[in-house]
Amino acid sequence: RAPALWKKLRLSRKQPLQLLPAASFCGLLLRSFAVVRRGFGVLPGAVAALREGCEAHLLALLEEWGLCALHAKRAAVRTADLRLVRCLQMKRG
Repeated sequence: RAPALWKKLRLSRKQPLQLLPAASFCGLLLRSFAVVRRGFGVLPGAVAALREGCEAHLLALLEEWGLCALHAKRAAVRTADLRLVRCLQMKRG
């Protein structure tokens, strides 16, 4: 029984981690652009690039929130951490 579990775990680790699923992100983009102009299309490469950029930004935010929580000697992120990161980003420009 244990080897089967290990095989499943190995298979799941081979797949890349996706914070933003491609289908959901593409649907969000299409709904956003549909407001601007009907019949407007987005190239798949552009969607992939936008998704990668959004994932990178999201990971950076999560890391900064985690560092704020760690600095306050907490394991969980609180709203104060989010406010602090937002304030620091505004000051950095």
